[in-house]
Amino acid sequence: MISSRTILLVSAFVGFFAFSACNESAKQEAWQVETALSGTITVVCDQEILGILAPAKAIYDREHPNARVSLVSADVLNAMNRILNHQERIAIIARDYIPTEDSAISNDPSDTLPRTLLARDALVFFVSQSFPYDTMNADDIRGWLSGSSDVLSSYPQLKKDPVFVVSGGSNGSIYANIVNVVLKGKLPSAKRIASLGTHDSVVREVSGSVGAIGVGYLSQIQHDTLVKPLRLSYTNPDGTHEWPKPVHVSYLIMGKYPFPVPIYVYIRDMPNQYNLPSGFMQFITRNAAAQKTFLTAGIEPGFGKFSLIMPEE
Repeated sequence: MISSRTILLVSAFVGFFAFSACNESAKQEAWQVETALSGTITVVCDQEILGILAPAKAIYDREHPNARVSLVSADVLNAMNRILNHQERIAIIARDYIPTEDSAISNDPSDTLPRTLLARDALVFFVSQSFPYDTMNADDIRGWLSGSSDVLSSYPQLKKDPVFVVSGGSNGSIYANIVNVVLKGKLPSAKRIASLGTHDSVVREVSGSVGAIGVGYLSQIQHDTLVKPLRLSYTNPDGTHEWPKPVHVSYLIMGKYPFPVPIYVYIRDMPNQYNLPSGFMQFITRNAAAQKTFLTAGIEPGFGKFSLIMPEE
């Protein structure tokens, strides 16, 4: 004979599983209904900065249980082409528009994408620990990249013009920032550029050579002991001279580094309350905790105020 206690226990278990099933169903429905705070999206990301995005996304995930956001590495040039052609909804890329994209947008302003600055990184030139120089002039870097043979005489300890090694090839953001930030829209000389697949492979190549200069981001090399970043002197637009300073986020924030690089969140559609890409963009570019993760990564958060006084070195 089944006791009333047994019936009560069975009913309780049935009720619990029914409640759990309803809860799970409600979560699934939340993921299926898109708002600025819920739904499912894939964010295509520049492979060079994918690692520094993870801490901010972890904060987002904790605060948005009804949103499923996946970060995936993508070919930058292809990702920009796809989002400009409305085939992607959101992308995080460490560069501005390149000249060909600028021209296309000028011809059809409706192609302009909504975007927000996430952070500022810096294009850094690094060499092996045995490289005979610690400092260079930014104009000499430009001259070499442009194909000039006149720069070498300023560096007598070098036997030949160096090769600049990048990761990601001509489709990557590092190459694009050489065009955008260093050469002001001009293409580098093909004889001065070599490409490898990943940043790690660039570091390995450069660390064993005194004839190569690696190109990467501050966020990638700031703690790397295999290579050393070159301190760069340069001339400001007003003609004043900036002496070489340590390659450090403090000087980036102070505007005393010649090659800052923007990291943008690009979205396809105008922000609205039923659009998860815009909600995700708003959070990681404005939430204080999320923004702090970029300062921890050694670069300048896009949203924040700083008051720094650094000794000249």
